[in-house]
Amino acid sequence: MALFKPKGAMSDGGGNKFMGVCEMAVISFEDKSADFDWADIFIVATVAIKDSEYNRDIKIRGSFDKDAKGNITGGSVLNRMYKFFGDIGCSAGVNVKGEWETEDGTKIKDIAKYLNDNHAMTVLPGAEPDLTHVGYVYKEENKKTGKAYNTVHYRLFPNNSNGKVDLASHVKWMKTNGYLKEATVTATRPTQQTALPETVEDAL
Repeated sequence: MALFKPKGAMSDGGGNKFMGVCEMAVISFEDKSADFDWADIFIVATVAIKDSEYNRDIKIRGSFDKDAKGNITGGSVLNRMYKFFGDIGCSAGVNVKGEWETEDGTKIKDIAKYLNDNHAMTVLPGAEPDLTHVGYVYKEENKKTGKAYNTVHYRLFPNNSNGKVDLASHVKWMKTNGYLKEATVTATRPTQQTALPETVEDAL
């Protein structure tokens, strides 16, 4: 009698194939900025990962630097947001007042709806998503609790041989320069991303 193994439980080599470089598709977006006083931006992009029955989240969150008039002067979240938007082909962004706009200046009333309408992969019931991107999944440590959780890095690359090489190179650079730190402790909830909202990653 053959062994029973749940679909996608482990790779043939014995390692978790849902870690490291994974093929994925962005299937939905949510704006959670209203739920956190400190968050000027809190975009949650849900991704489906090849062969996995669980979806995971990419979280772009943070606050703006502002001058005395309330105009935006910077903030690392902008760098992460614009790089992620560029990866998914989105040219929208925020104006100096922090309002969402298209590239030509048209106001966006609901950024989550805009992203879902224009940049989320439509998946029919029972169908597999078109895995157009590759991303990096790793364990991120919660410094307050000492526990680790699976996290999806915010950068996505095209799902082809060049994209995989570029992603691996980017991740190596981020690790070498201390911008991406992988935890060495065991994740407590391996199927979800639950890193603290105040954790930020600088995309240089």
